[in-house]
Amino acid sequence: MPQKQSWVFVRNRKKVIIVYSLVLFPLLLFCFCNQGRKSSAYSNADFAQQACRRVLEPVHRGIPGVRPFWNKHSVRFIYAPAFDFAEHPDATCYRFIICSKTDSSVAEFKAVQPWMPLTPVWNRLADDSLSLTVEALDAPDGKTIETVGRRDLIKSTPFAGINNKPAYPYRQSGFRTLKALLHEEKVQYWLKHGRPDPSYPLWCHPTKIMSALIIGMIHYAEYFPQAADRDQAVEIAAIVADFLLSMAQIPGSPLEYWPPSYWDGVPRENHPYFHGELMTNTPAIAAEMLLDFYDFSKNDAYFTAARRIADTYAKTQEAGGTWPQLVSFETGEAVKPHKLVPTMVIELYDRFLEQYLVADYQDSRQKAFNWIMQNPMQTFNWQAQFEDTRPRSRYKNLSREEPSEFARILLKSNDDHPEYIDMARELIRFAEDQFVVWESTDPVLGYPWFAEDSKWNGTTRPGGCDWFIPCTMEQYVFYTPIARSSQLMILTYLKAYKGTGEAIYHAKAVALANALTRAQEYHGGGLIPTHLRKNLPEANWINNAVYPAITLIEQADILSNGPS
Repeated sequence: MPQKQSWVFVRNRKKVIIVYSLVLFPLLLFCFCNQGRKSSAYSNADFAQQACRRVLEPVHRGIPGVRPFWNKHSVRFIYAPAFDFAEHPDATCYRFIICSKTDSSVAEFKAVQPWMPLTPVWNRLADDSLSLTVEALDAPDGKTIETVGRRDLIKSTPFAGINNKPAYPYRQSGFRTLKALLHEEKVQYWLKHGRPDPSYPLWCHPTKIMSALIIGMIHYAEYFPQAADRDQAVEIAAIVADFLLSMAQIPGSPLEYWPPSYWDGVPRENHPYFHGELMTNTPAIAAEMLLDFYDFSKNDAYFTAARRIADTYAKTQEAGGTWPQLVSFETGEAVKPHKLVPTMVIELYDRFLEQYLVADYQDSRQKAFNWIMQNPMQTFNWQAQFEDTRPRSRYKNLSREEPSEFARILLKSNDDHPEYIDMARELIRFAEDQFVVWESTDPVLGYPWFAEDSKWNGTTRPGGCDWFIPCTMEQYVFYTPIARSSQLMILTYLKAYKGTGEAIYHAKAVALANALTRAQEYHGGGLIPTHLRKNLPEANWINNAVYPAITLIEQADILSNGPS
């Protein structure tokens, strides 16, 4: 049983009524502007000027022998990059030559090392596809000894302000999504049959998809208690929760109480599925769902089930502080050498402590935190961790999910560790640099490729796309705009805004949130679509509708007004 709280949990939406008068309004406006807390006190011109300064600083710049270069397989950059080119023993300096592939313009500069960033010319370069050549010189004005590096790259457009408006108020957008989800045939099927609709192949990822459905239904019931179909949503949530828990490993097994990442109970067509494996971040998703259900229902069984999942995490943690990324569902043994980046586990442990005052997991939490600080925070190998994508070699398939989650973890601890603020800023810059598209003029949109095995999804013709912009892409091998990717960046930008007071973070969150609603409107005003595109390539993933909807509901006030 959790201990009784003495404060209101952050998921409960504050209702704040501010009565403005002709006397008070100018005073309030003056205070907000002078505090620098409202993005409305800034103009898009201010944001563009900030961007021009900030893009000159590389993201976690590699230094040979000191810090590894994370961008071996990276192609597009908002912030000036530096690359791992080897020094020549006879060189005294190096000439950097950057050519535009569109208009053949050329920019040059010289530096004492071949791995220096492109900062000296970055703001003079057009947003374009570029070709970089680095030559070793025998003297500053001497002859070329040898070309020591070549690289093709895309210089992408930085943030220049909010250039869109929401199609619906944020809370209404969330309501539309959750209500539409409730009445979808694959969801109503649970009421009629008590099991998954076999026509929806994504039930093959039961923990991710079923947990998201449960969360969506209970939050619909919580946030909109007057809805006529509220009780139906609660009934569906209970049916699905019981079904998912029935699939969990039995007590005494190596992964006891953990539900599966994969399930063969529905036809999968060609959807990726890996029999007998479990991705170790997915039990944390189920535990968060169970805690949400406990908060709503006060049914102790859900809290106990969540505790049991957390207990198994603590028991199976490796000495180094993390877990294998993929394990056998039956034996618990690793099936791949890759390690989990355990941000989801840390967030689960933190919730137990912060909301329920359960401190049992703090040693395990600290070990996981230390592992991240000692590994991806140093290497920036933020490998993608999606159950429908196989782990790749080092730096081959990066994602923005774990770095943005860890940025939020750092920001809530910065009172005791002020240095965490700069760490979080760099993580946010990394996620933005590689995965956020701010403008329809971004040259990355015109190229139907990214990595050797990328599933590029969105270019409808050479030089054009059908994306709702701004947007956030998922991972290198699925470099396409996904609703949940934008949702996680919205949460991260808002957390950074609250922690730093920098209005540009708020503006970036608003721009991404507005685009979610625009995509929703285009597709009929029901679900926020998984793919932020006009031409939808496949059925919606339920998690990509639910989590953005909840974020728009819970963050509606701050998105509209800034913090109180």
